[in-house]
Amino acid sequence: MEPNQKVLNRYLNKVCAEVKAKGMHAEIREELSGHFADLMTERQQQGASEEEAQQYAIAQLGDPQAIGRDLHQIHKPRIPWSLLAGVILLSAVSLLGMAAVEAGFGDYYKFPDALMLRQSVYIVLGIAVMAIMYFINFKHVLRSSGWIYGTALMAILFSILDGLQVTNGVRRYVGILGLFFDVIGYSPYIFVVALAGIWNRQGFMKSWSGRTRDLAELSLLLLPVVIYTVIPAFPELIVYLAVSLTLYIWITRRWIRGTVIAVTFLTGGAFYVWNHLHLRERFIAAVQADHRDTGAGYLNSVIHNTLTSAGWRGQGMGYRIAEERLMFPYTDLFPVYLIQTFGWAGGLLLLVLVCWFVLRMLSSARTVSDTYGRALILALALMLSIRLIYGLTILSGRMPLISIPFPFLSYGQHVFIEFAALGLLMGVYRRKDMLPAGQAPSSL
Repeated sequence: MEPNQKVLNRYLNKVCAEVKAKGMHAEIREELSGHFADLMTERQQQGASEEEAQQYAIAQLGDPQAIGRDLHQIHKPRIPWSLLAGVILLSAVSLLGMAAVEAGFGDYYKFPDALMLRQSVYIVLGIAVMAIMYFINFKHVLRSSGWIYGTALMAILFSILDGLQVTNGVRRYVGILGLFFDVIGYSPYIFVVALAGIWNRQGFMKSWSGRTRDLAELSLLLLPVVIYTVIPAFPELIVYLAVSLTLYIWITRRWIRGTVIAVTFLTGGAFYVWNHLHLRERFIAAVQADHRDTGAGYLNSVIHNTLTSAGWRGQGMGYRIAEERLMFPYTDLFPVYLIQTFGWAGGLLLLVLVCWFVLRMLSSARTVSDTYGRALILALALMLSIRLIYGLTILSGRMPLISIPFPFLSYGQHVFIEFAALGLLMGVYRRKDMLPAGQAPSSL
């Protein structure tokens, strides 16, 4: 090794020892090596010897420990405080709402015992899961994308064959250590995380080319669609299609093909709803107020009457409706009950909180330079945002009601997967300055 290279390496080792983001070491070494070479060349052109030029270049670069500490501040982990604050506020609203439900509806329905306490346990466990996902290096998720996709398929198969029986003859839940996980409900999150990695891994897709690769991409996209259709699991189908198609178009840049697929499914879905009397009546009753007296529009009528009677201040904790009982106030219609209790003033605060949280999730993708990191944030942010926005649209009274839980708010163990998704999203943001700019997915 040349003498000047030995001196430079000792200098670079001291600099990198101060930088905890090891993913940045190669780029730091390359950049400082370039400066070192430029300074030596400049000094030698002025008539200095190689040794003198070397000493001059090292002196001009500066103290290695000081430079290393400055670079560490630039490339240290970032905490997404806004997202953390948002999820804490949403969790607080959830617990406050559960307390209100217990006070106001305890005599009407058979709720789970200690509703607020149970939700508190779910939130605490969810936060623990979020913390674990936050510290997972998302590059490891990229390398495991194929296995994650296969695991989601196997989990759905296990749930169908050996899960717990629920309504409509669909087995959705798997029990583990006394907790019951909605495998079907969790699966869209897992599929989009896997697809974000598979479509970004050049090594995986390079094994095919041309039409074979296109067919592989579409097969991976559409296989969950077939599964959700056969089960059937239409809420999961709708959310999965919306997110996966957006992700497919964004990653592959195949706008025309993605648009054709979207139009095809929208048209097919419209024909399916129109040809099934019950679904058609539910849709018409939701969007047309004069059809709400029918059985299909009863819940929409209850929502409308509940919200119009809430006022700005609401009915307060413990308020009960004797004539029209709000069905499922702790799950499907939880946002409606929040406004009934705390009024439209509270509803506007909830609207602002949710919209701000959604915008913060989506905008975090712009701060990440890594291609796969941006795709992962987009997938998870859309998955959560669509569910949050749907929960707000219920308040219009003109939205067909389907079983999509309100993330972080409504009662249930669905909060586990929501906290896990947010933790992984924040983990990508945490490392946004710890990776070289424009790092190619294939190098991960």
